[in-house]
Amino acid sequence: MFRKYILLTPIFCFLLFSAKGQQTEWFTINQAYKSGIELLEKSKYAAASEQFSRVEQVRLAPSSQLLAKNKQISLLKENAQYYQAVCALELGNTNAEGMFLKFIREHPASANTKAAYFQMGKSFFAQKNYAKAIEWFTKTSAANLAGKDNEEYRFKLAYSYFSVQRYNDAEPLFAKLKEEEGKYQESSIYYYAYLSYLNADYKTALREFERLKNSTAYQSSYPYYISALYFLDKRYDDVIAYTIPAINVIADQYKPEMYRIVAATYFARDDYKTSLSYYQKFQALDQGKTQNNQDDYQLGFIYMKMNNPQKAILELNKLGNPDVHYQSGMLVLGEALLKTNDKQGARNAFFRASRLDFDPKLKEEGLLNYAKLSYDLEFYTVALDAVQDFIKTYPKSARINEAKTLLGAVLLSTKNYKEAVNILETIQNKNEETKGVYQKVTYFRGLEFYNERAFENSISLFMRSQKSAVDDDLEALATYWLAEAMFEVRKYGESVAQFEKFLAMPAARKTDVYNYANYALGYSAFQNESYSKAANYFERFLRGDDKDRNTVTDATLRLGDSYFVLKNYSAALQQYNKIIAWGGQGEDYALFQRGMIEGLNGQNDAKIATHEELLRKFPNSNYSDDAGFEIAYTYFVKGDNDKAKNDLSSLIEKYPRSSYVPRALVTIGLVQYNQDQDDAALATFQRVVKDYSTTDEAKLALESIKNIYLDRADANGFLAYSNTTSIGNLSTAEQDNITFQAANNLFLRGDYQAAFDAVNAYFDKFPKAIHEKQAKFIRAESLVKLNRPDEAIPDYTFILNDWTSEYTERALISISKLYLNQKKYNEAIVYLKKLETTAEYKANYGFAINNLIEAYNNMNMPEDVLKYSKIIRDFDRSSAEDKYRAGLFAGKAYLLKGDTTSATKELTVVASKTATVTGAEAKYLVGFLQYQKGDHKAAEKTLFELAKMESHDYWVAKGFILLADNYAAQKDLVQARSTLQSVIENYEGKDEIIPTAKAKLDQLNKKKK
Repeated sequence: MFRKYILLTPIFCFLLFSAKGQQTEWFTINQAYKSGIELLEKSKYAAASEQFSRVEQVRLAPSSQLLAKNKQISLLKENAQYYQAVCALELGNTNAEGMFLKFIREHPASANTKAAYFQMGKSFFAQKNYAKAIEWFTKTSAANLAGKDNEEYRFKLAYSYFSVQRYNDAEPLFAKLKEEEGKYQESSIYYYAYLSYLNADYKTALREFERLKNSTAYQSSYPYYISALYFLDKRYDDVIAYTIPAINVIADQYKPEMYRIVAATYFARDDYKTSLSYYQKFQALDQGKTQNNQDDYQLGFIYMKMNNPQKAILELNKLGNPDVHYQSGMLVLGEALLKTNDKQGARNAFFRASRLDFDPKLKEEGLLNYAKLSYDLEFYTVALDAVQDFIKTYPKSARINEAKTLLGAVLLSTKNYKEAVNILETIQNKNEETKGVYQKVTYFRGLEFYNERAFENSISLFMRSQKSAVDDDLEALATYWLAEAMFEVRKYGESVAQFEKFLAMPAARKTDVYNYANYALGYSAFQNESYSKAANYFERFLRGDDKDRNTVTDATLRLGDSYFVLKNYSAALQQYNKIIAWGGQGEDYALFQRGMIEGLNGQNDAKIATHEELLRKFPNSNYSDDAGFEIAYTYFVKGDNDKAKNDLSSLIEKYPRSSYVPRALVTIGLVQYNQDQDDAALATFQRVVKDYSTTDEAKLALESIKNIYLDRADANGFLAYSNTTSIGNLSTAEQDNITFQAANNLFLRGDYQAAFDAVNAYFDKFPKAIHEKQAKFIRAESLVKLNRPDEAIPDYTFILNDWTSEYTERALISISKLYLNQKKYNEAIVYLKKLETTAEYKANYGFAINNLIEAYNNMNMPEDVLKYSKIIRDFDRSSAEDKYRAGLFAGKAYLLKGDTTSATKELTVVASKTATVTGAEAKYLVGFLQYQKGDHKAAEKTLFELAKMESHDYWVAKGFILLADNYAAQKDLVQARSTLQSVIENYEGKDEIIPTAKAKLDQLNKKKK
């Protein structure tokens, strides 16, 4: 390479030829210098260096006569020293750097010093020590250099900047050089294009790289960048047209990248098969050296599309440091692991995707899938937290309904049916999956309400479960329990319809209540006065399987009753005779009914004998007064008036509060009338009108009184008498009835204040009201509803003074409820005991005994509690929940007596059998006994089980407070404080829970101090 290094040669020549005289020494120096310059220009650096060395070795004479020439020689020596360093640099000698440094040190003011900086920079550039090269290059500037040195300086400085990644310094230098024709133009275009590529200025980068299309120097590399830029610009057709042929000419080092670009292009065009073929070529050359997250993700995705989850897993497991491709890959990996039935692995993959923030949509999908798999794998607590987090974080997600459905399923699994119903109710348009979950949670929530005897609420839930029917078996059960709930609220027609619907369902036959439904349907039909239908279903029940002795007995009696009402007396008698033959429960009733049938068949003596047998075998039967009346009345029918009258008088004396008293009196009056004892008959009939004016017998008695007065031709006396009665003036009675009905309608509509006012107006207008007892009952009930219970007591008491009223039992129930609500248990017990001993309906008897046990429990009377616990368990109409509740009270009674062994036994059974509030309280008490006993591990286990009963907030919170005590007893004060703090932060009740928790936490904190 030819370089012009001679800067001062003309001056030297002038000096040499203008010197005075030609001295030999001068001639030798000058010739050596000139020879060195010529050799340098011919790139003969070794020879030139030798000539310059001869110049340097000259010693200057001290003579003053040679002073001018000495200055000329010094300048030659200075230049020779510089050029000798240049030669050393060109020859690659290791001492070149030292020679330049010596020159710069000795000649700092020399014109060649700035050029020396450039040469030093070149030296370090040649050694690839770009940092040192920059240090020396920047001691001068391009302005100090001319020609090719100027161009070389700028390029090598730019390249040095590029090499140390000072791209902002390199870019403007390359930008100018790329537009200047010369040795460095092509390289400058390449590096400028590359820097634009790094800066994501892809249009500029592509434009510059395309300028190199005819370049031989960079033909092995620039096609890669052009391909990459086509891909980044989504010019997929150009990638395929340009890159595939270019692979054949590009350097081997770029071939893997080119295959990768083509593979990614086909991937972007959804041509997964072709993409895979190029990815395989890439992998074959790359050998895993540069395969990155994007490659791993796309390969995994391709293999999943080609139904090869095993290979997908292999590729996706290569994913490295998290980025958006890693996040996408985790979702695909999760799907692949699911295909291979590795749910745990899939769950972990989805979890990793949910924890990354690169793509919010991917994070959202990962979280929901993580929640779903946590639920599938029965990590219910984790699933609950995850899905609640999803709903809170993504309330407007397109998959929000799916998440709510999942939350419902999780809550269903944890038996938190209440919250499950609430969350699923917010979904307007339910898909099949949501309907399936909703069907289940509404069914089980309905059962909770049913077991708690909140029948109206259970009806609503069972009907909702029916409307979302997906599971036939569950639909059948919901229909069955809906029918039962309808029966409990006396909607007998609807109950019949639902039972019939249940029995018609194919799925119903698989349930364990199928045959029992025939029995229940028979009862509903009977109450609905559909007696033929009742008989049909009672017979079907008795022919079917799955029945017990109690229900068989009851069904047989009700079948007999159905035939009795239908006047099929022979069929009815057949059923009653079965009961009598069995000699068990209900025999007294069967005897009574048999006697009635015998009477209806004209077999009066047989009837009397049967009813006398009843009185003999069952003197304390509820049907004793019925049988006594029927015996006496039969004698009356037979014409044995004296016997009839004596027996009826005895009946009234023995059963003064019996509903048969007015009928007995009317019959006695008729006997007296038939025996021409008119005065006695008149007194008897007037007694009925006066004392039993609300009964049908009073009207019969008034008619008989009229006949007696007419017999005496004393019509005016009758009219005068009738006007003194409450039932004698028909027009008044009519007005009475209308006025009362208006008040009653207000009551039935729930307008209790208006009903109260209307009843008062009714009594003001009709002081001797026909509907006196019913009106007083309505007024009392309205006052209770208006939170004025004390004012209701006189009306209830009035009703209860007459034991023959149809409102007697209802009044007993209401007044006992009133006192129970006021916690006046002594007063409540008085009326509950009366109801227990006089109730004609089993449901009312059940009400009495179930509330008596509660009253005795609240009065801390354990012996009475235990007594009624046994009565409730032995009662054939007690529900399972009634028996569990009795067991709870029994356990608490034993605790009062100090018998913890018996208490534990009772409470453990209840806690294991029911998930209602009864079971929650029992489980708490079991945990309390374990804690008191010092069995802390057992107590902890029990209280954690209680914590899962999330529908019963009070007992769950109370259990956590006890759990804190349990921790404290084990010296685990950290856990104790944490547990109490959790109660304080999360419990929403307004009772003693929060104050108790705070007090205990204060005590623990004082211990800490």
